[in-house]
Amino acid sequence: MQNEKLKILEMIQEGKVSSAEGLELLNALQEVDKKEKNWTLDRLPNANKQRFLRVRVSGEESGVPKVEANIPLSLLKVVSKFVNMGMGMIPKEARIEMEKEGIDISKIDFDELVELIDQGLSDGKLLDVDVNDNEQGRILVSVYVD
Repeated sequence: MQNEKLKILEMIQEGKVSSAEGLELLNALQEVDKKEKNWTLDRLPNANKQRFLRVRVSGEESGVPKVEANIPLSLLKVVSKFVNMGMGMIPKEARIEMEKEGIDISKIDFDELVELIDQGLSDGKLLDVDVNDNEQGRILVSVYVD
């Protein structure tokens, strides 16, 4: 945009356009720049909105949430860095036992997991579970990003 402004000023100096016409061109250029910035900000996913990982657990009879947890995604991003650093602190014996059960925690990239949660969901849903429990009745679990 700076180059365009200089060209307009040169055109005024050379007499190719009047100062009034140059001013109109500069104003128009400024408007285009504002629109481009707004268009870019509008297209960024949730640019101005804090996003959360939300967990809801409710019973069928009441419909009232039994559990309602809201975790800021920004917090998950910070925590994932500590989790990755802390993986090396798990005792070797514990890792061997987990690997015997088919769990290799060293292969889990928590940064990537949080990134997928943050950007990779078109509808925001991560998990929907519908459980029929003999004692509690029907239990609905929903985990989503909003």
